[in-house]
Amino acid sequence: MASEIRLGQLIAPFGPGSIYTDKNGVPNIVCGLDFWYKKPDGHGQWQVGEAAMHKHVIDEPRLSALLCVSHFRLPPQYGFDEQNPELSKLQVQTHRFPTWYVDSTTRKLRRFSLNTVKLASPENGPARWRPVRFIMVCAHGHIADFPWKPWCGCTCPGNEGLELHDSGGPDLRSVRISCKTCMKSKTLAGAMSVEREPATGKIDKSGLTKAGIQCSGERPWLGSATERCSEAPVGVLVNQSNIYFGRTISSIYLPDLTSEREIVDIQEILREQAQHLTAAKVFYDMNMRSNALQLLQSILQPHYNNALPADEAIFAAFESLNQGAPVANGIAEPTGKESDTLTFRRAEYNVLRNEVQAGKSKELRVVPSEVPAAFNGWLDAINLVERLRETRVFYGFDRLVRSPDPLQSVPSSAMKQLFLHPPEPLHQWLPAVKNYGEGLYFELREEMITSWLEKNAPWLQARLDPVFVNRMAAETMLMPPSPSACTWRWAARYLLVHTLAHIVIGQLVFECGYSSASLKERLFVSNDTAAPMAAFLVYTAAGDSEGSLGGLVRLGRKELLEPMMRRAISRASWCSADPVCSEDLGGTGSRLVNKAACHACVLLPETACETINSGLDRAMIVGTPQEPQVGFLSHLVQGFAV
Repeated sequence: MASEIRLGQLIAPFGPGSIYTDKNGVPNIVCGLDFWYKKPDGHGQWQVGEAAMHKHVIDEPRLSALLCVSHFRLPPQYGFDEQNPELSKLQVQTHRFPTWYVDSTTRKLRRFSLNTVKLASPENGPARWRPVRFIMVCAHGHIADFPWKPWCGCTCPGNEGLELHDSGGPDLRSVRISCKTCMKSKTLAGAMSVEREPATGKIDKSGLTKAGIQCSGERPWLGSATERCSEAPVGVLVNQSNIYFGRTISSIYLPDLTSEREIVDIQEILREQAQHLTAAKVFYDMNMRSNALQLLQSILQPHYNNALPADEAIFAAFESLNQGAPVANGIAEPTGKESDTLTFRRAEYNVLRNEVQAGKSKELRVVPSEVPAAFNGWLDAINLVERLRETRVFYGFDRLVRSPDPLQSVPSSAMKQLFLHPPEPLHQWLPAVKNYGEGLYFELREEMITSWLEKNAPWLQARLDPVFVNRMAAETMLMPPSPSACTWRWAARYLLVHTLAHIVIGQLVFECGYSSASLKERLFVSNDTAAPMAAFLVYTAAGDSEGSLGGLVRLGRKELLEPMMRRAISRASWCSADPVCSEDLGGTGSRLVNKAACHACVLLPETACETINSGLDRAMIVGTPQEPQVGFLSHLVQGFAV
């Protein structure tokens, strides 16, 4: 079934295992990674474009180390390539799902196969087949057709007598499945009901389990593959928003600011040959250094006219790339052990707060700007990120509920979920896309944060009680520190930085030319005593290698930034839902980790927020109507005009 999906959409929201409805209204399930890079051979079969796989390699060492895979690959791009004909017309397969269809006139049900391309017309003339609206999923990621016959108690050997009638009522009692052969009939009332365990929130029973129906363990994105499953199945609508939560992670490309010029030049050449670099990594990991060196030298040969760099320089550049932890000079090391994701984010923080000149890297350029006078005591730095490269990786998905710690079992969980036949450990890969763009980096002054925490400690401790802080610490996407460091001080710091990022984005959309869905945030927060972090990056990135239009960086100039920030703080000082919005209700939002935050003030589209609008409190910035003086920037509110 032919349809078009943009490359970036194959990472999110239409990654493997998702349901994509084409322009004709036909739902399909996007196939697993075994079914990518395929092309029709003209005889109804598919063949693998082996050469294409290596042409699509993306090398991002930091992400490779974090996810424990050898490399990443761009999704296949459909089209004709004159220089490489073997790369033409590569496709990502989809399967027809759900496979049950209903006759629009007679309401008879008929089941087709996953691979059915074109549906035969119903026997009664102008009628047409319409896909059913109901399917079955479980929290382990399985998805299957709705069990029509077990639900109504039909035991007939065939499906000829099944009919699905909808009288158009307000609930599922108006939808009835019946079998005209055995005369069994039942409405869908209760098919979507669930009962959860009070302590964990895990689904204990469902309407389907009460009817004696168990999860079939089907994985139609991998064809007819099944596995045993003890999870309770749940009836859902095919377009329900909680049947697919894609797991994605992104990184900002970082140059090695500690390397000498020769090593930097070697690294730039090696990065352009990602497919050969991956092969060199395999040799290196197998302790075959001579083979790795020969391959690296063959990559460098055309650029050095037979005057190759010394072996030591080649290996130094290669090992630096392989380790994937570039850092800047003069950085502070945290005193305690941090989570992998927080360590990953700290590496970006250490680079973005420094100047990165054009000669250092082609894919990251950072220029310091001047902090406006009104914010000079509260902001430590504002940097213009004139160019950046973001790599976004897809590594699995959840259904019904998001995984509390999605990185815990990577890569084994991703390989099992996304591949029918997982690759060998040294050749494991995941899909990714590269985006280029620009951004503004804001860093708060540490001395002022410390002073604010001490001055308002009683109010902060009362507002951020231990129950609320524990809920924040349980959300892994907030990148909490070690349990002993998850105190009200960390919570206040996080809420401060995150909410300020939302306030800035909310004002930027009126002035930079980008919508709020086009802008993204990247938070850098840590309350480590030796190496604290309190900064955020607001950026935009697109798939075009030329990047974005420059409107965001332009607003980082002092004469434009100060009035923009003034308007942002002024708008945040009052919400149309106040005083209700600012009331301390113990926690708001889907995870109860927000305070003063609603759609009228600081909430953003989910594409803009890295925590799905969790961990926000406007009072940290501007105080509350009852106590307007306790906010970090409360003193700047008076006299500001919107």
